[in-house]
Amino acid sequence: MSEEIRQSCVCGGARPSNDELSALIVMGGQGNTQRLFIAVAPLLTAFYEGQVQAGRARREDLEALVHQAFAALCRHRQSYDAAHPFRAWLIEVARSTLRDYLHRNDAHPVDASLALATCAPRKILRAV
Repeated sequence: MSEEIRQSCVCGGARPSNDELSALIVMGGQGNTQRLFIAVAPLLTAFYEGQVQAGRARREDLEALVHQAFAALCRHRQSYDAAHPFRAWLIEVARSTLRDYLHRNDAHPVDASLALATCAPRKILRAV
C-alpha cells in the first residue's frame, strides 16, 4: 500500500466515523456528495489497492474502479440502512463493483471472500 493511502485512510486520526459518513449519504445534495467522495475515495482506493496487490485487478484500472464504485454508491444510496455500519455497506458496494470488473475481464474470483459479493447485502452484513 502506498504511503499516501496508508496515511489517508489506515492511520489517519481525522478519518470520518461511520455516523458522519452515514449522515452524508442520507442528506444527499451536491455539496454532501462531493464531501462524501472526498471521504470515501481513500477507503475505496485502499480496498482496490489490495486487489491490485493480490493480482485481481490491474493498477491502471484502480482509479476507474474507485469512480465506478462511487457511482454505484450514489445510484444505490436509497438502499443504505443507517442501522448498519456505513463502511460494511461501502465494502459491499466495492466488492460488487470488483465482481462486475472481474466478469467484464473474464476473470474469476480467486478469493473465497469475493464469493460474499454474490450474496444479498443483508447476508453480507451478518457475515461481517
